[in-house]
Amino acid sequence: MKNSVPLNHSDMRMLDRGKAYQLFSWVVNHPKRVLLLGLLLMAGVISNITQLTKDTRADAFLADDNSALLYREKVKRIFGLSDPLVIAVVANESIFTPEGLNTVQLVTDLVLNLTNIDPDGITSLATENNIFGTEEGMEVEPFYEYEIENQAEALIVRDAIRDFPLYQGSLVAQDESATLVVAELLDEKQVEQSYNDIVKAMNELVLPQGIKLYVAGEGAVSGYLGSYIDADAKRLNPLAGVIITLIVFIAFLRFGPIIMGNVIIAASVLMTIASMALFGVPFYVITNALPVILIGISVADSIHIYSEYFDRRALYPDEEIKESIIQTMMEMWRPITLTTLTTVAGFMGLYFAAYMPPFKFFGLFTAVGVAVAWFYSLIVLPAAMSLIKTEVRAAYAEKIRSKKHDMTARFMIFLGSITARFAKSIVVLSVFIFAIGLFAASYLVVDEERIKTFHPSEALYVADEVINSRFDGSNYLDIVVSTHEIEGIFDLDVLSKMEALQKYAQSLDYVEGSTSLIDYLKQMNRSLNGGDKTFYALPQNQDLIAQFFLLYSASAEPTDFEEEVDYDYQKANIRLTLNNGAYVNTKEVVERLQQYLNTQFNDDKVSATLTGRVTLNYHWIKDLGESHFFGMGIALFLVLLVSSFLLKSTVAGFYTLIPVAMSILLVYSSMVLLSISLGIGTSMFAAVAIGLGVDFSIHTIERMRALYQVEQDMKKTFARFYPSTGRALLFNLLAISLGFGVLISSKVVPLNNFGAIVAISVVTSFLFSLTLLPALIMLFKPKFIVQKREAKPGMGLTTAASLLAISLIGSGLFYTYDASAGDVANLPEANWVVEQVNKVPEGRQSSSHLSMTLVDRRGKVRQRETVSFRQYVGLEKQTVLYYVSPRNVKNTAFLIHDFAESERDDDQWLYLPALRKARRISASDRGDYFLGTDFSYEDIKKEGKFEMADFSFKTLATETVAGKELIKLEATPIDKKTAKELGYGRQVIWVDRSNWIV
Repeated sequence: MKNSVPLNHSDMRMLDRGKAYQLFSWVVNHPKRVLLLGLLLMAGVISNITQLTKDTRADAFLADDNSALLYREKVKRIFGLSDPLVIAVVANESIFTPEGLNTVQLVTDLVLNLTNIDPDGITSLATENNIFGTEEGMEVEPFYEYEIENQAEALIVRDAIRDFPLYQGSLVAQDESATLVVAELLDEKQVEQSYNDIVKAMNELVLPQGIKLYVAGEGAVSGYLGSYIDADAKRLNPLAGVIITLIVFIAFLRFGPIIMGNVIIAASVLMTIASMALFGVPFYVITNALPVILIGISVADSIHIYSEYFDRRALYPDEEIKESIIQTMMEMWRPITLTTLTTVAGFMGLYFAAYMPPFKFFGLFTAVGVAVAWFYSLIVLPAAMSLIKTEVRAAYAEKIRSKKHDMTARFMIFLGSITARFAKSIVVLSVFIFAIGLFAASYLVVDEERIKTFHPSEALYVADEVINSRFDGSNYLDIVVSTHEIEGIFDLDVLSKMEALQKYAQSLDYVEGSTSLIDYLKQMNRSLNGGDKTFYALPQNQDLIAQFFLLYSASAEPTDFEEEVDYDYQKANIRLTLNNGAYVNTKEVVERLQQYLNTQFNDDKVSATLTGRVTLNYHWIKDLGESHFFGMGIALFLVLLVSSFLLKSTVAGFYTLIPVAMSILLVYSSMVLLSISLGIGTSMFAAVAIGLGVDFSIHTIERMRALYQVEQDMKKTFARFYPSTGRALLFNLLAISLGFGVLISSKVVPLNNFGAIVAISVVTSFLFSLTLLPALIMLFKPKFIVQKREAKPGMGLTTAASLLAISLIGSGLFYTYDASAGDVANLPEANWVVEQVNKVPEGRQSSSHLSMTLVDRRGKVRQRETVSFRQYVGLEKQTVLYYVSPRNVKNTAFLIHDFAESERDDDQWLYLPALRKARRISASDRGDYFLGTDFSYEDIKKEGKFEMADFSFKTLATETVAGKELIKLEATPIDKKTAKELGYGRQVIWVDRSNWIV
């Protein structure tokens, strides 16, 4: 990558006409073939780009086999917890108005109907139950179900929340100005679409005056980040291309270099991204910087080649253009290959050292892009040059021949004179900077906060600020408590430990709230004791605790506690809410909690594990600093290895690293001075700076060595180096630094910091390469520069290509088909079958043994054994159901008085043996869940009979089970209203044909 003046005619005659000359001659003489092959290769690879996927999740920064991530996935399966989408409904004054609460209901209904939203994972005032006491027992009912018509009704909801500590700060703002609608996702891979669906739905709402909606949460961050990155890339990449195109035009004032420079850029950038798609590597947050890096690197090679070519055309105007191109490539292929190999080595250092997949693949595929630029610069570019036949600008040629210099060359001559005159001072100053940099590096602070990826003006950023200022926060840390036995969570010692853990957690800075089973148990205990606040405490009877849940389930859905406790009551979750997600703030929370668990909580009976978003972020960020320095060390070592081999001198290899190391230490000093932390964007700057900055030192050493071999005088060497190679390196610097300067305008804040720091490091690498490095060469005259070398065969293209390939070496689906099909011919008509079922006599009384196998949606099974008795007293139907097992609910009984009068509510009582008291529970709607099962009260009352006016029936098949012929029916509610009343959207029923019993 140099633009030096050819040495002399005798040197020309001595040019190697070996394999390299033959290759370039063939390329130049067969340009159409080469261009066609280059375009076909480019088109073939780029065709895969449509397969590219994006992964903007925070979890992407952890390897798939990371233990913290694997445990988090396990927790998701147990408790159904994801990184939720959070919608804040904010009022000017109080949310407890008809307008505010009706908006909450409207938003909840809209979210409920969206795909990929867990219908059982929506939390809002419109979905949660109030637990309160009455004279006869405990009531569990929604805070409100229907449209709020007046302020008095809204105040009833307000008073209920004020009497339920759990929801204060977590679901409703402490100042009562806002409330949340929290939505868990079914599939986090579809988070971007889910976020877009919610935002679209919210934007289409016509809101009452004084009500605003804000969408935030970790799910929103991941969901919006994809489109945010796309929008940023669409703005930045063209801008970088335009700036670099202008630089190339200013350098040569010719369109040929502009066209070919952009062709090489397109090949490098598009083929690299398409290669990611081809190998199934997603586009991460930090991948947005990759195109900008490749744009700067790709155009640098073409700048050096055209610079050398135009110099040659100016000095030898009568030479055939093809020969000028061949001789240019003979001059340029070695330095271009040297810098390509060292740049690849720098980026491969990031690949080998990084433990986070985004960083590993960033290093690997940037190296791939550099290799693509090398190939197209050495093969496709000379072929295109022989067709385009761009001539040097006459004015420029005249300056070259008359040894006059343009402004940029004069600037470089001035820089060279300063370097020669103050060489010792430059070295001393550099030693001082080196010492300061080492000292500053020890004061670097590791920090990262996902929400700060966004510009402060973004709606999501504003929404996060709103939630963290009004509520407990939007950052979650989960503590999973595990026991060794089924229903071990009911152990009083375990519950007491959980209560103490919650209390300790809430004493920590930034922990503003917590939620667990403990809070519900306290509220139920208080409710069963007449609402007396002194009973807001854990009950001291283990069996009573189990019976509390049975009592609760009599009036609520079976999934109400699935985020707090597993189906076997063997594991429980404590969710902490933090109002700040920055690593420097959450680090102490995680570490102090872990110490508490190790010293005061875990024992032979119970143990706890930290998980959740805050914990995951802690695990991937905590090693960021160590990984950064390790990656930098690997990159420096690889560059040293490659440059020492290529320059055939270990001392030359160390000289190559001096400018890069100096620039990195100077950046460290700047980061400490400006209080810039080491985060996602800034942590990878060192490997990138090494890969980019080493080009300047390689070109300086390579060209000064060649010039000194001719001139044998250091002053003359300086005089020839600065206006030629120095000028080309200056344009190389402008292309790279301004390309990265574009990132400073990025709205993705980590890329903003990354662009600024890399731009600074590249500028300082250039300055140290063009000042400190020549100063050291002048003062110490190292052997690799001054020692006369015997003519030896140089590194061949084959060797170079092999090295490049070696440096890049880094690293069925089963379908089932259900062929079974029932015989649909000659099936009995569905309504007739239902009529036969309804005709089966009930009898005046009956008794039965009922085995309940309760299976939750994650496949967990709970067994209950009951005995029931039913009798008619006049028209009144009385049913009592006794629990036989498990032990802690044994002898619990449920009594129903089903009155014949439709306008009269049923009378329902639950006997709790632990209290030796019966508690009246509220009469349930017919679609309510029966005692924690998926059966409804309507099912229990009907005892296998159907209200034909409610359903449309369809016969599906006949099946034989255990020797009995069964008819399989489908029952679909006649409309949405009926479906809501019944609690079913569809039922599948098996009817025994021998007795017409379901």
